[in-house]
Amino acid sequence: MLNIFHKTFKLALIFSVVITSWTSIVLLSNTTFNLEIKELITKMYFNQKNFISNIKDLSLLLVKDANERFSENNKGAIRLNNGKENINKLDP
Repeated sequence: MLNIFHKTFKLALIFSVVITSWTSIVLLSNTTFNLEIKELITKMYFNQKNFISNIKDLSLLLVKDANERFSENNKGAIRLNNGKENINKLDP
């Protein structure tokens, strides 16, 4: 299992290095696609920022949902306990 993870990580690292190097060479050589490449890199950066922001928002919603569920469970448990106490008071 560790070997598969190691190979996948190595492949991702090599791919990243190749793409980064290739992009750097193209940007430094002032080709006709320079503007398009820069726009695409900018879009990638903003998508990355949005992704992180969306993870934060999702985490907050999940915490709110968990708090609401726990409070509902506690209310149900309190009602159940109060009902048992009332039954015990009625039985002599």
